[in-house]
Amino acid sequence: MIYVDRTITVQQGTSRIDEPVILYRGDYEVSVRFTIVNQMVKFGSEFNMIDYENTPNAQLIILSPTKEAVFSDILRCEEGVATFTIPQELVDELQEVGKYSFQIRLYDYDQSSRITIPQVKNGIIVREPITTENN
Repeated sequence: MIYVDRTITVQQGTSRIDEPVILYRGDYEVSVRFTIVNQMVKFGSEFNMIDYENTPNAQLIILSPTKEAVFSDILRCEEGVATFTIPQELVDELQEVGKYSFQIRLYDYDQSSRITIPQVKNGIIVREPITTENN
């Protein structure tokens, strides 16, 4: 399995990613590990939302360039990190090349409570490779 680590900072109602996840059409089974940091303006400090909220479950919602929504399964968070695997079907066709926005939902233990972080705009970018085997 290939892993990519990213940090999302939530501040004043917006979410920013430290660096977009760059994939190329045809890439598959790449796991992205998200740490979500909330910067509290009042105290000027920051904390990991997953640890602070004691959030054991998370779900990734991806909005494609064609405005199609993709919802992951609700998965366990481990050690303050939400890990999602980008499915091959998401990045295997030409029309799927482009910039994707996403949100992450955080759930409590029995999934009776949920909070959603603000949208991360253009947090995943799918590019066309320089060549493919079928050329």
